[in-house]
Amino acid sequence: MREKRWLEASALWQVYRDQYPGHPAPWTQGATCLMRLGEMSAAAVILEKARERYARHASVWLVSAEWARLLHDRDREREFLEQGLAKCPEQWEILYRSADLQVRQGNLIQAEVFNERARAADQQRIEPLIQHAELAEKCEDWPEAESRWHQLLQRKPEHKQAYARLSKVLINQGRNQDARRYRLAGQYGAELLEPVKQPNAEANSKGSAGKFHFAQLVLTKALLGLKSETSRTHLNYAWVVIEPLLHLIIYYMLFGQLLNAGVENYGLFLLCGLVPWMWFAKAISTSATSIIGGQSLMLTTNIAPAFFPLVSVVQATLKQLPALLCLLALGLATDIKTLSWNLLWLPLIIVLQLLLTISLALLIAAIIPFLRDLANLVGTGLMLLMFLSGVIYDYRAMPGTIGQWLEYNPMAVMISTYRRVILDGNAPDMSGLCFIVIVTTTLLTCGVIFYRLQHRKFVRQGLR
Repeated sequence: MREKRWLEASALWQVYRDQYPGHPAPWTQGATCLMRLGEMSAAAVILEKARERYARHASVWLVSAEWARLLHDRDREREFLEQGLAKCPEQWEILYRSADLQVRQGNLIQAEVFNERARAADQQRIEPLIQHAELAEKCEDWPEAESRWHQLLQRKPEHKQAYARLSKVLINQGRNQDARRYRLAGQYGAELLEPVKQPNAEANSKGSAGKFHFAQLVLTKALLGLKSETSRTHLNYAWVVIEPLLHLIIYYMLFGQLLNAGVENYGLFLLCGLVPWMWFAKAISTSATSIIGGQSLMLTTNIAPAFFPLVSVVQATLKQLPALLCLLALGLATDIKTLSWNLLWLPLIIVLQLLLTISLALLIAAIIPFLRDLANLVGTGLMLLMFLSGVIYDYRAMPGTIGQWLEYNPMAVMISTYRRVILDGNAPDMSGLCFIVIVTTTLLTCGVIFYRLQHRKFVRQGLR
């Protein structure tokens, strides 16, 4: 039945009816299969026998009422539900279906009566609560509908559809700002969108709480995105390590063995360039069109445009950092001489790369809605930047002034810093780190200015 193989299921239920004549399930389920096949007369015969044998079982009357509903025979449907209530007066589902029938007949007052009994019969079921709120909507009593949806959310805060329904109720009351807040709650979690209660707080503390709240929202969305991404594969999180490891093997065989790169300990050398680069490249490529992809959400909420590229960068960081740590540990295990106290510089280097990635991702994501053609050049630009960053070779060994010019590439400096700390066991070049800080600060400043000047235009650009 789960696979909707109704004919086969019907035949099996026939066998069960012969072998287990004292159980109602083979009769009700068999009738359901026949109804799905469109054989309503055959289903009626089975249900008639079931009502004679198992009149005390609510499922018999529920399936009989469903049979009548499919035939659009409301009189028979009401008759079966009434008989079911006579045999099972406190069965919540029969009461719930009776209320639904009254709604379809336009008897909202009687529907309220049945619904109240259904809620009292089983207080753990959510269906009568939803019906309770929908009845208020049918009466266009929006304050009462709001109150009922709130009651449902207090009992079932994880019910996402209730947030959307409550949002529509608030729109009907002209409370669009509250409606946006509840729509966001349904998508990203109610616990992050609850108003921060600070009755005696100063403006600065409110601003700090708002920033922390925004950071929580970014992290939560990134975690949900990562979980969704990994759930679509069989190996799940294992791909976090497998993917860069496959790239490492390919580049090592091609450049280390076939083309003889001439670099000592080329595997670890390649590792120190490849893993940071994959982190950077994935963050930039996924964040480039993130604001365009978030246009629908921006149309219905007042969420900041910077939210979308930040989520992409954080998600790429959460995905690549385990690979960075695992693969670097693997590399260090194969070359013990590289272990030194200078490895303590690694957290600072990782933070600097994160800030550099965020600053560039924010700027590119902000420009692309205004220059859509730029999105087609991001992949090509990243490929060119990869070869200019010394991922697979030492750019300092380039002839002439080429190596000097490549030192103005912040990613080349960043990868060189990783290799200096891990391969050579030396402290990072402070002039190189200062250069990265200057570039990051410049890009971040430009991005902040651009976002502030064009904040109201992002949604408008998405409609073109």
